[in-house]
Amino acid sequence: MPYSNSPVFIPAQRVQNYHYAIRNIVRNARALEEKGKKVTYLNIGDPVLYGFQPPEELIEASVLALRQGHNGYAPSRGKKDATEYIAGDACKRGIQTSPDDIIITFGASEAADLVCTAMLNPGDEVLCPSPGYPLYNAIIAKLNARQVDYRLDPENNWHPDPDEIESRITPRTKILIAINPNNPTGELYPEQLLKALADIARRHRLLIISDEVYHKLVYGERHIPLASFAGNDVAVITIDSLSKNYMAPGWRTGWLAITNGHLIPDVHIAFVKLADARLCAPTAPQYAIKAAMLLRKDYTESLLERLETQRDLTVEKLNAIPGISCNHPKGAFYVMGKVDLASLPFSSDEEFVLKLLQKKQILFVHGSGFGTDPEDGFFRVVYLPDLSTLRNVYEALEDFLQQYQ
Repeated sequence: MPYSNSPVFIPAQRVQNYHYAIRNIVRNARALEEKGKKVTYLNIGDPVLYGFQPPEELIEASVLALRQGHNGYAPSRGKKDATEYIAGDACKRGIQTSPDDIIITFGASEAADLVCTAMLNPGDEVLCPSPGYPLYNAIIAKLNARQVDYRLDPENNWHPDPDEIESRITPRTKILIAINPNNPTGELYPEQLLKALADIARRHRLLIISDEVYHKLVYGERHIPLASFAGNDVAVITIDSLSKNYMAPGWRTGWLAITNGHLIPDVHIAFVKLADARLCAPTAPQYAIKAAMLLRKDYTESLLERLETQRDLTVEKLNAIPGISCNHPKGAFYVMGKVDLASLPFSSDEEFVLKLLQKKQILFVHGSGFGTDPEDGFFRVVYLPDLSTLRNVYEALEDFLQQYQ
């Protein structure tokens, strides 16, 4: 019997209100490109789009693995030597874990999904930073759990208030998520704040997901893993990957490291069950993990030198534009800008971003796509392009705003 004109298949309610702003806004840019206009994309944190590549040692290790015929399934938890090198590196940084507490995943995204899927029942609550990375919103919605936002304060380097976090805890709260260095703000959490987050989890018996996929991309300071404050009585899942620290996002190779697995033995078993069910993470890139953990320091130093120069230019130029300001981040490759909506004819951050795209073919991401108030005027800038491109972008932005001032 033929289908009628009325809808037969209806999407699940859980996805009706979910929007991934980083990619959704690209549709508007693609429409301009179809008209022959060139768009400068500063919306997505993909280093490869801007000329970065993984270290040659990692590329050679992956290619060699493919040439030697390592094209089958890997163990569901990951190759033994890969988990050993990950655990060894984590322990050197103060994260107490072991090879048996490592699971290699299909990117850091799958690690987050695996942890939440193993932990959450419908109605359970997760404390999430706002602004925050939209992946977590999607996972929580998929599981019919409840996202409870805690605010990152732009007047305090986008750091959260531990008292506010604690005030939002209920008997249904199961997980506290921290992203450090932070996406979308690029800020780095200090030692006292990390201790406070660990203490909150200790008092309320919460699991912490510490998303640290940018931990090598820190300028002038030392990254401190949250798990280093876990003692023996806080369960922490540290998420990491090759994507950002090693400029290999398309390899989709991440992992989770469990600290104090003795506190969550049944959940640990659930992690393994889920990992078994999806068979394995990509095999060939796992042969590059050893090379990544033993990588020479000069690669990271050279990378940081370029990124820091681009960050400094971005901060200088944005703060010099009338009607625009931004933070001075200590990590990752993002800044959070702010447009003064009170003095400019834009009703929201998204309208500002879309008009800039239309007039100057420059694409940022509106802050409300990460959870800020649309009327606050925040927007995220990716400063991965070369200095010449960045200068052109900020000159065009200033010219754009002068039309309204």
